[in-house]
Formats: sequence, C-alpha cells, structure tokens
Amino acid sequence: MAAFASYGPVGWNYGFALYFLNYNHGFVKRGFVGELFSHFAYLTRGQLLLAEYLFLAAAFVLCYTVFRPLLFRNRETSMIAVLLLSAPAALPHIGYLFAQPDVTLFLLLLLCLWMLFNMSPFAAACATIPLCIIALCTHEAFSLMFYPLVVAILIEQCRTRRLPWIAAIAHVAIIGAAFLAILHFGKLKVSPDTILQEALTRTNVGIQRQVYDVMASSFAEQRELVRRMYNSLIWKLLALTICIAAPYFFLLGKLLRRSMRAAAMPSWQQAITSLLFLSPLLLCYLGHDFTRWIGAACIDASLFILALAQTNAAVRDTLTRWTTNENITAWLAYLIAAGPMGATGIRSAELLLTAWSGR
Repeated sequence: MAAFASYGPVGWNYGFALYFLNYNHGFVKRGFVGELFSHFAYLTRGQLLLAEYLFLAAAFVLCYTVFRPLLFRNRETSMIAVLLLSAPAALPHIGYLFAQPDVTLFLLLLLCLWMLFNMSPFAAACATIPLCIIALCTHEAFSLMFYPLVVAILIEQCRTRRLPWIAAIAHVAIIGAAFLAILHFGKLKVSPDTILQEALTRTNVGIQRQVYDVMASSFAEQRELVRRMYNSLIWKLLALTICIAAPYFFLLGKLLRRSMRAAAMPSWQQAITSLLFLSPLLLCYLGHDFTRWIGAACIDASLFILALAQTNAAVRDTLTRWTTNENITAWLAYLIAAGPMGATGIRSAELLLTAWSGR
C-alpha cells in the first residue's frame, strides 16, 4: 500500500529541488542530500525518479527489518504492526510524499530505532548522535518531527535504569547545540537566483524556486508567507481532514495510553511523552503543510507503541488482548479508505474537496 501511494511527480515537485542544494558555496542547511548528489553533473527525470524510489525502498525494507520480530511473533502482534504501519500517517504517508526530505528523515529515524533495539543502551545513545545530526543537516525540522521519538525512548531507558540519565541529557544537549549551529552557519551564502540557475543547468525537469526563497527568507518573511498560504481552501481542507481522520486519532491515542500504562510509566512520563509527540504541530506556525506535521506526530506515536510492544512483554499482552476484542478488519478497512496523509490534507479529503469544487 505504501508503494502504491507513491506517485512520483518530478517537475516542480517541492522536495526534488533539494537534490540541487549543496555545499558548493559553503555549508548550508538542508544541503546534505544535495551534497551527496553534487558529483552528478546532470540528473534526468528518470534518474531522479530512480533515486527517490531507492530511498523509498530502503525506508520500507528497513522498517520491515526493525519491526520484523513483532511482525512474525504471532497473529495478534502482527495485526497490531500491520494496523499501525498501514495507517494514514505511516508508510502510505511516506510513500505519498515521495520526495525529499521526509523520506530521508524517516529512513534516518528507522536507523536510530534499529540501533536502539539492537545495541546496548549506552552504545546506541552514542551511535545515534551522528545520525541525528545528519538528519538535522538534511532538514532542521527533524528536531521537532522525529527527534522527539528518540528522546521518548531514551527517557524510557533511563526510567528503567538501562541508561544513565546523564547520557540522555548529554544526547539532547549535543543535538540541541548542533541544531543551533546548523541554523546559524547554514544560511545561504548566495542569492536564491544563483542556486536556481545552477540547478537548471543540471536537470531537464522544472525546479520549484520556493525552496531556495524560503532558505533566504527571514523569520518574519516566512511567517508572512505562511499567513498568505492559509487561505479559505486550506482551512476547509484542514477541517475536513480532521473530521475524516478523527477515528484514527482516537485509535492512536487509545493505543498509546494503553501501552504506556501497561509499561507502568508514571504520570509525569506519560505527560512528557505525549507532549513530545505533539511537538511536530508547532511547525504549523512556520509552514502550511499541516498534514506533514500531523503525520510526523502520528508516526512518532505509532512507532513508540511498536517499540514498547517489541521490547515489553506486558505491553504485548495488553495489545494482544485488545486485538481479540476489537474488529481489526473494520479498523484496517477504514484506515486504508481514509488514504495517506499528504502535505496539506488527507488524501480522501483532497478528493472530496476537489470533487465538490469541480461541481
């Protein structure tokens, strides 16, 4: 379903412009992926599609690898994993967004999870630091989109005395310092026009210059751009999206609460974890792609539930009992029918609103 959701547009796709943003004029935020491809003198439409499908394939394979023990433990745990990974904000969402940077950020998040599951807690805490910094270099929004999940897992490891608190505090401090350094030193050194012209000489597809304009804009200019983008159509799409996805949000909140209680988390940890998973919504203040931020919040919650289920027998037992008392098939049918989260609206909401407007 996730592969089917990917649509693969290239020309004027927002994310593909990042393949042509690199460090040729000095370090710049969001330039990591472009730097990896900077040695390619020319990138055709087919090559860009191939690159993105390879990123997608790597993310899907790694997701399977990370959660394979849960997928094949028994029927009940398999149903939980399938339910959460097939939901609108999970793999279908990543496939539907298709282009950079979300696919790469999701891939790096999964690499962090693999380390946290398969290495000693202290070694994993150390090893995930460079991965998180790479993710920040890919896009600084990783700090609010997916890093909260890493922090939530580190807190759980500290609470259960598998990891010293100082290690988690140092992890957050280092990543915070890296985030500030990337923002400070990662400003464009040349005009967006220069970056755009260099990009146009390296490909035969349209490049959306808004990517580079945003890079050069001030905080006030970015806020003004977002204010203009939140037009009546966007507000209608947001309202319809929330209505259609409300049962999904309810399901996810219910499973998260059950899992945290089964893991015997104290109330303070449950509150902090919930706030961490809501932190991607702060990005709505800086960008109109509200379902990207909603999707990130749901991904964090979903993967945390799966992480607890994979590492905690009490959580597995609780979720197993839930699957035997619920109509999983009906839930799965609804989640698939709702469609993937996109950038500015869940897919079914976009289709309904388009049909209504066309009428």
